Amino acid sequence: MFETGCGSAVITPRTGLQMGGYSGMRIAEGVHDDLMAKAVYLADGPENCMMLIVVDTLEVDRHFVDEVRRRVEQETGVPAACCLVAAIHTHSGPAGLGRVALSDTQVFGTFDERLFERTVAGCATAARKARRWAREGTIYSGMASMLQPICGNRRVRTAEQMQMRVLEVETTTRCAVVYNLDCHPTVLHEENHLYSADFPGFAASIMPLFEPFVTMPVFLNGAAGDMSTRFYRQSSDFAEVERIGTIVAESVAASLDVLEPMKGPFTVRAAEVPLRLKARKFPSAQDLKRRIADARKKLEVARLEGVRNLRSLESAIEGLTFAAKIADSAGNVEYIDSRLSLVRFGDILVAGIPGELFSSLGNDIRAAFPDHVVLVAGYCGDYMGYIPDAAAYDEGGYEAFTTFIAKGEGERLRDIAINGLRTLLA
Repeated sequence: MFETGCGSAVITPRTGLQMGGYSGMRIAEGVHDDLMAKAVYLADGPENCMMLIVVDTLEVDRHFVDEVRRRVEQETGVPAACCLVAAIHTHSGPAGLGRVALSDTQVFGTFDERLFERTVAGCATAARKARRWAREGTIYSGMASMLQPICGNRRVRTAEQMQMRVLEVETTTRCAVVYNLDCHPTVLHEENHLYSADFPGFAASIMPLFEPFVTMPVFLNGAAGDMSTRFYRQSSDFAEVERIGTIVAESVAASLDVLEPMKGPFTVRAAEVPLRLKARKFPSAQDLKRRIADARKKLEVARLEGVRNLRSLESAIEGLTFAAKIADSAGNVEYIDSRLSLVRFGDILVAGIPGELFSSLGNDIRAAFPDHVVLVAGYCGDYMGYIPDAAAYDEGGYEAFTTFIAKGEGERLRDIAINGLRTLLA
């Protein structure tokens, strides 16, 4: 018998913390909208279950995820391997939960113990609620298109129409809707000093106006490494958050009437696949200095020529500056350790990716399983930074300048994910 439940908890931390997502000092001064932890429980019998937890943070690392899994298994009975933990990647939350393991001994990033404990507790609370409120229910699946364009490839504007996979999981009293969209939720920029879940937060608050039965909308970020609102946002303020969030909410709600019911049995299988990827070799300090100077000249020329959207040029400078900052400490690293978090729930396949996967690689994973519902969950299980495709290294840009992994390793990760999911289907 299929059962499902959903639960949430507020995880908004105290003000005064460094905010994540942009360089430099950026201290939180207040709260615009609460940050949340959301959990969806799925089961086909007491021993056949999984939990999906999504948190409104920039990222989560393996230390954080392992502790959440331990607590969830202890308090709900869901096996640790069957508990997926992912971040939405808001740039208006606190820093301190995501560190990159550069080698056995080197770690890049910050850690805030008090933030860690509070956020873990919120995830465990959401999971307990989801398990406690589980009831017999139904699961539906389908695709949804944006009613208006709000996001796309941020390296070069294209005419592609963004689609997202939608899961509706409902009982007689509760309905969770999970929408898997490839997009940096970054309407708000570094000028913002208020905690916010950006447009996914507003979409969650307004979706019940379009579909009253929806009790918990969940944004599950996908292969967002090169996808954002960059060419589609009209400003970077909260009015624009509301505009884009409204479009997202209406688009998801409009899809619910055409979703198809899924049939069991919903067999659960899970695997944690270790990753050891080759590290990139950073350019010399002299080369990076020259590249930064060239990038600044390009930006100045573009300003004089009246180019309207300068964000790609600005981000290139930010990426080169970041590379110069870490080149000494990361330059001698030979590999990056991380892991994939893979789960099968009947015909649903979830590929938990520990970072910012490029959309081409995510689309390859989905295309490998045309007869299944494939959710590519970015920022899931751990964090290792950008995971570009091979072409990005030749094109340059922020993502290629800041990635820790060598050219071609994104494709190798993709292949490992596909093979791992095939094993779960065997």
